[in-house]
Parts: sequence; C-alpha cells; structure tokens
Amino acid sequence: MSADLVARLAALTPEQRALIRQRIPQVPRTQSQLTPGQRRLWEAHRWVGDRPVDVVCQVVRLTGAPVGLDLLAERVLGFVQAHEALRTTFESDGEGTGDGVRPVVRPRLPPRVVRTRCAGADEAHALARELAAEPFDLANGPLLRVALAEGTATGGGPEPDGADGAWLLVVVHNLVFDAWSFELLLDELARTADTGPVAAPPFSGFAHEQRRLLESAAGRAAAAYWKAEVAGAPPPLPTDRPRGSGTGRSGARVEFTLPRAVADGIAAAAQREAATAYTGWLAVAWAALAEYGGRDDVLLGTFTAGRDRPGTTDVVGYLLNVLPVRLRDAGDGSHAARTRAARTATRAGLAHAAHPGELIAEERRVPGTHPLLDAVFVFDNLGEGGREIQGARAVTEDLDKGTARYDLTLAVYPGPDGARGWLEYDTELYEAPTARRIAERFTALAEKAAEGGHG
Repeated sequence: MSADLVARLAALTPEQRALIRQRIPQVPRTQSQLTPGQRRLWEAHRWVGDRPVDVVCQVVRLTGAPVGLDLLAERVLGFVQAHEALRTTFESDGEGTGDGVRPVVRPRLPPRVVRTRCAGADEAHALARELAAEPFDLANGPLLRVALAEGTATGGGPEPDGADGAWLLVVVHNLVFDAWSFELLLDELARTADTGPVAAPPFSGFAHEQRRLLESAAGRAAAAYWKAEVAGAPPPLPTDRPRGSGTGRSGARVEFTLPRAVADGIAAAAQREAATAYTGWLAVAWAALAEYGGRDDVLLGTFTAGRDRPGTTDVVGYLLNVLPVRLRDAGDGSHAARTRAARTATRAGLAHAAHPGELIAEERRVPGTHPLLDAVFVFDNLGEGGREIQGARAVTEDLDKGTARYDLTLAVYPGPDGARGWLEYDTELYEAPTARRIAERFTALAEKAAEGGHG
C-alpha cells in the first residue's frame, strides 16, 4: 500500500470509512447451526404443532394521509432481499431436535404479499389472525407474510372503526424475526425518498460472534453468574390445573389500560430511586405475582433486545434474549423497596446480558416449551414516541392469537396517554377468573405505586 493511499485513508471521516466498508464485497459467513434462541423456538414449534405460538402478529393502522401501497410493497420486497434472515429456511434431519437443523440462506425468497380491502379494525384483525393461523413451512418458506389493505370508507355516513386510512399486517415466524426487527421494518417503510436504506448486517455474523463469546472467558464468567443466580430457585407459580408434562400452549389475554397519571407516577417514583420506568413496572409485577404465589422470592423472565454488542443494531433476525431476574429481597414490602431491589437485580445481570437465556437452566424447572421460566414480564417502549409512514400516523397493535408463549406473560406498553397491557395465560393451566384477579391486582398495585411518585 502506497504512502499516499495510507494518508488518504487516514484522512477519511468515520462515516466515509463505514461507507467504503459497505461497498467492499464481504466473504459471507454461513450459519451452520441454530443459535440457542432459535433452537428453543424450533423445538417449541415441534411441540405445539401448528399453533402460532412463536409467531409475530402485528397490525399497523395508517391514518391522516393517503398511503401508497405500491411503495410499501416495494419497500417490503427490498427489505427481505437485503436481510438474509428473511431469506432463511430450515432443513431438518427429521429427528425433531435442534441439533439436526441447518439454516439455509436462499438467494431469493420473496415474502407473501397480499393486497386487499378492510372495512374496519375487526376485519383487519381477523385477517391478521388468519395469516398467523396458517401453518408455516419452515423448510421451504417464506416465513414472512404481509397484507396491505385499503380502508373502505366512502364518507357517505357512519363507518366502522378503522374504515378510513390503510392497514399493514405483518405476520412472521420468530425464528427469523423479533420485536426490534419489526421496528427496523417500520423504519424502512417510513424512509423518505431522499434517503437510502441503512446497512443490512447479516444474522449469520451475529450467530458467529455469539458462539465466539460463549467460548471466551467472558462467556464462562456469564455462565457462572447465571448458574449462581438461579440456584435454589423458588418453585413455579401455582396453577389451577396440574402442569403435567407440558401443554399445547392455547391461551387468552386479559387486557387493561392505566391513565397517564399512573404511568407518570411510576416513572417518577422509579426516578427517585435512580431507576428506570421499566424497573418501576417490574417492581409492580413482582408485588402482584409474589402476592399471588404466596412468597416474595419470585423468578421472572424478562426480555432484552440482544443488541448490546457492536454491529447488532441493524441486524434483522431473532436476537431477543429472555433472561431470568431473581427478585427476593423486598425489604419492608413498599414499592420503593421493591424498586431498589429490582434495580440491583437487573443491573447486576446487565454485565452478562449477552449470555443466551436458553443455556442457563441445568435442570428443568418447568415442563413444556421453556425449561426455566413459567412467568415473564414484558416492557415494550419501542413504539412509545409514535411514527409516521408517508405522512400517515402509524399505530401498532400486537394481536392476541389465542396462544400463550409461557404459563403467564405480563406485558406493559407505555404511551402518550398512559399505559396499556395484558396478562396472557395458558388456558390449559389457568381459569379466566384467576387471570382476571392477577391482572386486577397488578393494576391496583400500579395505582398505589403511582401515588408515591406524585408525592
């Protein structure tokens, strides 16, 4: 390399260097085996049969401005072609375990894109559930299904809710997609004509780096930390019916909403304890489940994006990591004490958050689709700020598909008007009145916790 070239390269800005790296052909890394997260999803898929348990099912309502569905379809096709995860299928040796599954990245694998019309929200939701209920062919694909629907409003009189505007329905198997990936898709659909698409790092690169991390000293330290964290874990939460050897994951949801005063109060109370709003809501979930289970020692699953390592921000695929958080020292039982304890527990685990949650359980704690976790807490603020697509306001809703990923999942979605959420429960284990009682206690405890935040 000449001295002149060296000098010219040294003078480049970081942005210019990144652009050059994007344009240099890269030798692709092939993914020879499933990641631990994908392996759990594969085996769960085999366990539950055709139920859409680990299937993303999102409905996006677009209102306030006309939307070009042709452009949306073009952007979806380009997004799939750019991101290898969405062109991946899975070959199996037929044994039924993840060991015999090989990911195959195809040069082209167009998604199914449906164009239709929807008379309102009920019709859009029904179509999304229909797309999700259709079994996925993991060996041949495609694993992404998109419906683009125009509203049917005529302006001639009363119309059904959602008859105006347009609808974007996204159904995709979790083996190749997660919540963060969905936000990346929306970013691409919202991109203005004067900007180019962002870089599309391959999922196989993430899989390679994850294996390398597991074999490193840091990976061994993380494994030791999590082993100690779940040692002597409390028993799973009680159920109305015996767990047996596991269920088929049929489910239902109890939905709830809380006003802005409650959401703001919980955030303020958390801030007083040098904690995040997530931690404040986690403390409320802990209180509700500890009361239900009759013990303060609670082991909950919590979702992390899996995007803490460099180069993972723009990767599409299943990077989501479900990690345990051990909540056991409630102090005087107040919300402030629980928030401090939850803050300590979550911060301790942050240093080891890249370790796959599927590798933590040495012995099965619960039967079924996850060996360690029966109850999970979800706090999703990715869409809190709102977004526009082609000038239209985009409002997203995660649909109830009649399934349950875990025995219990408590989800909270903060927004400008407060917080909405749901308790998803396995209907083979819990009766509806039990689920309602847990949800009602959660909202009551949230209201009480918020009072401290406004004090």
